[in-house]
Amino acid sequence: MSLQTYVLENDEWVARTISADELMRGDGTSQRKAGRQSLSKPPICGVLSRTIVESPVVRWVLPVQLRSARYNDVALISDHCVQICELGRDRQLHDVIRKTDFGSRIRNAVVMGSPQYSRKASESAEDDTTRIKVEDGGAVPDETGTTLPGFRDVNSRLPPQVLILVLERGDLVFLFLQQGTARSWVFFTSTHKVPGQRLVCPGFHLAIDPSSEFLAVGCSENLFIIYQLHTMEELRSQYFPARAFEPVKLFIARPVKGILHKIDFLHPTHGNGYEVILLIIMVQPEASRLAVYEWDSRLDVAEILMQEKPGFRLDRAYRMPLMIVPLKVRNAFLIITERITATCSDILSGPPEFFEFELVNRDETELHHGTREPLWTAWTRPIRHPPYHDRKDVIYLAREDGLINFLECGDESEIETSVSMGSVDCNIDTAFTSLFHPFGDVLVTGGDSGPGAVWNVEARQSPQRIGSIPNWSPTVDFAVTNGLTRGAVEDHGETSSLTSNVTSRTSSGNTVPLRPDKVFACSGRGITGAITEFRYGLQARIGSDLTYASNIRQCWAVSDPSGIAEDGLFLLLALPNGSAVLHLSHDLSEVSEKEHDAVPYDLSSTTLAAQDANGKVVQVTTNYITIAASDGYSQNLVSDIIGDYAAIVADAAVGGNMIALAVYSGPSYKIVLLSISGLEITLQRVFDAEGEVTCLEIDQVANEGVILAGLKRGRDPTLAIYPAGLGLQVSATPILLDLRPNEWTVGSGATDAVDNDTFGALTSIVHLGTRFGKVVLVGGTRDGDVLTIHIDQLQPVTHKVYRDRFSLSPTRVCSGSVAGDPNSILVCSDAELAIMTSYITAYEGDHFEQIYRVWPTDGDRPSMSSPPINSVAQLHERLPGHGESTLVLIAGPRIMVTELQRHPKPVPRYFPVHGTPVKILYSQRLEALVTVVSKDGLPSLHFFDPETGHDLSRPLERKKPQDSAYEYYKVDHITGLGNAETRAIALTTWTYRAGGIHGDWIVLAMRKGDHQGLLLIISAETENVPTQNDVSRRIRFWTKFDRKIRDGPIWSVATDEHGVFLCVGNHVQYHIIEQGKFRVARIHELPSPASWMQVVNGRLHVLTIKHSLVILDYTCDPPPEDGQMVRLHTDDTCRNSLHSIEVGRPSSAVTMLSDPMCGVHGLWTPSEGERPVQLVFQAELPASVRRFGRGHTRALWGSFKNRPQYGCLQSGPPGTDILGLTIDGSIQHFSLLNENAWRFLKFVQNLAMVSQTICPHAILDPAADEPDPEPNPNPKSNMQVDGNVLQRCLDSHALEELVSKPQHLERFRKLLEPLDHDKYLYLSFLKESDNDALFELAYKILKYHLSPVL
Repeated sequence: MSLQTYVLENDEWVARTISADELMRGDGTSQRKAGRQSLSKPPICGVLSRTIVESPVVRWVLPVQLRSARYNDVALISDHCVQICELGRDRQLHDVIRKTDFGSRIRNAVVMGSPQYSRKASESAEDDTTRIKVEDGGAVPDETGTTLPGFRDVNSRLPPQVLILVLERGDLVFLFLQQGTARSWVFFTSTHKVPGQRLVCPGFHLAIDPSSEFLAVGCSENLFIIYQLHTMEELRSQYFPARAFEPVKLFIARPVKGILHKIDFLHPTHGNGYEVILLIIMVQPEASRLAVYEWDSRLDVAEILMQEKPGFRLDRAYRMPLMIVPLKVRNAFLIITERITATCSDILSGPPEFFEFELVNRDETELHHGTREPLWTAWTRPIRHPPYHDRKDVIYLAREDGLINFLECGDESEIETSVSMGSVDCNIDTAFTSLFHPFGDVLVTGGDSGPGAVWNVEARQSPQRIGSIPNWSPTVDFAVTNGLTRGAVEDHGETSSLTSNVTSRTSSGNTVPLRPDKVFACSGRGITGAITEFRYGLQARIGSDLTYASNIRQCWAVSDPSGIAEDGLFLLLALPNGSAVLHLSHDLSEVSEKEHDAVPYDLSSTTLAAQDANGKVVQVTTNYITIAASDGYSQNLVSDIIGDYAAIVADAAVGGNMIALAVYSGPSYKIVLLSISGLEITLQRVFDAEGEVTCLEIDQVANEGVILAGLKRGRDPTLAIYPAGLGLQVSATPILLDLRPNEWTVGSGATDAVDNDTFGALTSIVHLGTRFGKVVLVGGTRDGDVLTIHIDQLQPVTHKVYRDRFSLSPTRVCSGSVAGDPNSILVCSDAELAIMTSYITAYEGDHFEQIYRVWPTDGDRPSMSSPPINSVAQLHERLPGHGESTLVLIAGPRIMVTELQRHPKPVPRYFPVHGTPVKILYSQRLEALVTVVSKDGLPSLHFFDPETGHDLSRPLERKKPQDSAYEYYKVDHITGLGNAETRAIALTTWTYRAGGIHGDWIVLAMRKGDHQGLLLIISAETENVPTQNDVSRRIRFWTKFDRKIRDGPIWSVATDEHGVFLCVGNHVQYHIIEQGKFRVARIHELPSPASWMQVVNGRLHVLTIKHSLVILDYTCDPPPEDGQMVRLHTDDTCRNSLHSIEVGRPSSAVTMLSDPMCGVHGLWTPSEGERPVQLVFQAELPASVRRFGRGHTRALWGSFKNRPQYGCLQSGPPGTDILGLTIDGSIQHFSLLNENAWRFLKFVQNLAMVSQTICPHAILDPAADEPDPEPNPNPKSNMQVDGNVLQRCLDSHALEELVSKPQHLERFRKLLEPLDHDKYLYLSFLKESDNDALFELAYKILKYHLSPVL
């Protein structure tokens, strides 16, 4: 008999085998040495976490002029972000700038200063002016308050207002905007530390007095602080951009007794500009008290606050008001409780007297989610001409279910007008404000449930929705589609091939899906509930969406062909068998097609090229060349010009006064060069092309006119450069550049050259210009690549190619000048439209650093999918109400006039579900989103098409009459659903393979009351239906099994091929099917209920709500007599848990679990049984992760580059990424790091955390020693690398500044050495004192780890 035990020797746990005799003797040294076994050790790995989609929840909406009075701006403030938007002439909110580097949650916000909407007498006519609405409908006839060009000396003057924030860690942040480079804006900030280390939630209350001289910062209880500020006039006189901005004069703390419930400043008596009135409501155990502090701003405020005001006792009905609304007349304020609305005026004359009044109230709207009456949540004061407020005040009140009430208060009476404005179709929380617009009030509403909106309010009219503010919170579940089910590309270095065996490994360890996986989430509640698809990129807002009678190949915007200034714009369309001209009015409301006789163009044949320049339009079709000008036009047959009547024109290009034709004549191609003089066309030269001409372009390269042609000669494509000079001395010999991958081909993340690989033939060419002495050309190819070609001007034969892979279908490129950025490239393919920006030079090859997808969106159709774009055209003039980048996008027969936004951001897509979605999964077999939706409290199951958003559901009830086959009946809810007493707990799939039965079912676990459960096994199958309403298929489904669970409530569910695991109460039950009935085969008691379960490598991983991870063996053979599962591993630390996912390789797998306190823990499971799991890393996030997911979510060009390198460990199937969904709607991305990568990235983060450039709001103790940036693996929370901080380092290009000290630079180099796979440091060594290669490697590593995931 022998025993095995574990002992700690030399700081290492080892296994020891001893016999019973040795145990009794106590002397078994030699045997112990022989039986000693080394235990497995946990891996050393870190975790890189970053926010890839920020929370959309807006807490405050504040109108604020942070630039100047010329701009009608508004601040959208969330927990961690400030977004500044401008209300444009089209009454839409346009993004200006975003700030996310606060390093702490934003607790509160107010605006300092008064808006300058009217012209002051001292200002000149060139100063900032807007016009103000007057309540009787008139207006001051000044200029509108939208953006005006040519703002001179913008940084020499302080803007009218300053935004004040209170951070959760206790900092006051003052910020406004300054003009940056290239018409950009940057934040100017000043931070003031709130004194005191033991204050309870400082900034829980925040108020500023009407003169902006005093700021009240209240804690949640016992104390408030009054800050005396410099007046805006003083700050303007002291302001200088290079000087410190210090708005705080002094501060005084005032302790009070009780909980601070409300703090606000009241408006002074009219004409008394020095009066300050502070109102405080304190909640004490016996009663609430209202205290008023009143003082003269010219006196010492410290004397006023020296004694605590006892205040007046409030009646019980007013004890805890929802809101206090200061009014501009009679020192009055509104007090609003759950059931009472009242006014109180002349508060300085004695105890408060409340005069109740009735709001024009209506019943709750369908947006109300609670069981009690809806509450009033927010108020705003619309902007009026200043004299108006001398005698009246107007207020908008908002209720949480969308109801808005308009109040008018006079200086002689209480409430003069109370009018219901109706309800808006969105929930309203604290985000509610009124913006100025010349033609009415503009309301901005937002809440924490569903999208917000922008509303136009005209006199005596209900609010009209004019815009939306995306908000997909709350999010409780999400799913990732699996693109690998539709095929994949296996990436062999530089090669690509289509494969059906998607699980096979490739030489590079990467498998790329044909289409990226999509991420869908359950979002919103009630009628605003929806399934949200997360997308990221540039938004193209559709202003007009037309459908032509046939498909359109290409489109050009041309001038009025008649020469008459006709209102609107003209589009020349290239059709498969002809051409067409459309006329669109400027407001896009009217569209008409021009007759052939009404235009000078050739509409009988397909247009190949067109140009509108210098008052002249040139059109080249397959048969004619047309030149149209205001003084006439000419039209000539191509065959007459070139003298070949059998020739076929395959392609054409127009540039300046030159035309190039690709002509197929007989067995070969020719390139014909023509010149334009007035309305005449002259033949200049004919070049013999060596192969098929696949594309043409004319441009000026190195100040010489050339024809750029793509040729297909045998296996490899060729770029041919023909001279386009008109002189006889110009050589006719072209420069031929063979395009083939070899040792100098870079891009796509390739590390090895593959000699037998080829590029596809060129489909289009764009000349980008000259960069660093090299001519840069960009070409699309037939096999989906985009090639960036660099040609040496001195030796044109010398060239290099950088490859970006976009799709497997042909790609076409066009200049980004159509989008307002000539240094960018637009890429069209069957997959999507993308834009390439930020061209850089690098050791790995000059290339475009950033690639973003372009998403056309329609505000009236939020579920619209993004169609493949085959052509892009630019309009020659701005349309009213549209921005500078107005594009025409062609998708088959569709013509979309869009406004392209300049800043990348989330562009969500919504599928309305008309209820609250609570559970979601993606079924690969059905290719549908399976969703549980609660409608009016009744749970139902739905199947949605992820491409179209259509509901494919066809619920059935199955019955089996005696001695006959099953019969199916259409019902509203399948068996087990449609009961208000039940709610969905878990939703998963079950691939059943046992007893010769194969089943693919859906498992839905329900909870009935607090002590019962219901298990539903659901069958579903696809059926084709006649095409009707764009729905070509349906999914019929019915309940196959239903089992009532009476042992307790169901907490979670998991499945394997043989059975279903249920956590019922504190027990895990393993249910199997025997003879058509469920039987409990195994059971195990847990210390607390399971929040999540999953089967991993034949073991059941159970995540408990209070006791972390438990790993069970349910397949042990022989099974225990009592049917118990065997517990293999547990966590010796109790952790509250929400969800988990397995990451890493099977040999060193780590379970990553989330907790309700915003934490993520990485637990490693030893290979030896009965050893506890060990913590390898720990991370803290801005919000708790509700669900983890995994998928190939990167765009195709990013997927080819997503290979494990630079210390990034593979965390799942090749090419996949780990995502985490939080309750507030943000998405976190996680990647595992080896020790070398963790040390380098953590070193950079540690330096950045003490840098005022990267973390400007970090307040450092000047007396403290300089922090040591060297990474320390203990505690395990240090193993987290904050990718958000690294992203700021990358965006600001700050590495050189961070390691400016010699000791930091040397350590920086040492940490880079293990990651230098491309020998950058060798180049740096060759160039002494030159660290360019060193920093290029560092930035390349940061770009790799921070590359886009969506």
